[in-house]
Amino acid sequence: MSLFLLALAGAVIPCLLWLWFFYSRDRHDPEPIGLIIRLFLIGALPVAFVAGIANAVALLVIAGGDLSGDRALLLLPVLAIGIAPVTEETLKYWGAKLGAWRNKAFNEPMDGIIYGTTVGLGFAAAETTDYLVQAWMGVGPLGSPIDFCDAGLECFAVTAFLRGMGSAVLHATASGIAGYGMSRRRLEGRPVTTAIGFVLLAMVMHALWNTASFLVLVIPVVVYAQLVKGALERSPFVARAVVPERYWVPERFGVPGTWPTGGAPAEWRGGPPPPGSRPPTWPAPPPPTPAPRRPDGPPGPPGPDRGPTSP
Repeated sequence: MSLFLLALAGAVIPCLLWLWFFYSRDRHDPEPIGLIIRLFLIGALPVAFVAGIANAVALLVIAGGDLSGDRALLLLPVLAIGIAPVTEETLKYWGAKLGAWRNKAFNEPMDGIIYGTTVGLGFAAAETTDYLVQAWMGVGPLGSPIDFCDAGLECFAVTAFLRGMGSAVLHATASGIAGYGMSRRRLEGRPVTTAIGFVLLAMVMHALWNTASFLVLVIPVVVYAQLVKGALERSPFVARAVVPERYWVPERFGVPGTWPTGGAPAEWRGGPPPPGSRPPTWPAPPPPTPAPRRPDGPPGPPGPDRGPTSP
């Protein structure tokens, strides 16, 4: 097996496992698998390729066109903290937007998070492949020497573990944060400054990771988790009790108030259904019946009809 194929497997497999984990968080209306594959490839191919060129050009401009000798290593912190977070988070956001903005499956706040996360993991897979090839040779970014392990399989295994557990999560969460801003812009008509604000937040999370690595990884993870929680609570499939279009089976709705999976429907709260869904067919719930009058007091508060109560 060639070194490239070994590096590709070592990079892609952890990212796919993380993708399954994040994808499974979307409980109400999971995204089409074809769209997820497309977004992953967008992150791994065009976004990663353009980001590599943008980072190199920006570094050359800052260095005045001279990266000879140790000059490149001296500018490595500038690349890690000042250049890469800006170029990579911007390009990942646009990759997710170009790949999913007009898709009819984009119909709830959680979707933008999943789209951004998927592009971010595709990007991480491509970036890690390059890092693993370099690690086998005992070097890191810009040819910096790796001194905590020996070149070959040892450095390869250590780098694969660190990037699979760290960098992949960073790219997933940072891009998911930016994707939430895309959801607010796309579904709620928020101004473009809202999307820019979440992209800037993703850049800050990325810069923190490049500064202190695992010491600050909890920060983007916590921010991401809070956004996921809020997005799920604000899903129109919860707030408006509508059924995703691809789950709609008319012949199974003969009895009002039956979901495709059976059980009682959620309360209908009104409002237009989101794109790709249909309103339920059941009527408005009946008004609550008053509690039976007690012999020795006034009638109780309205409540469900539970039948006569014993005195």
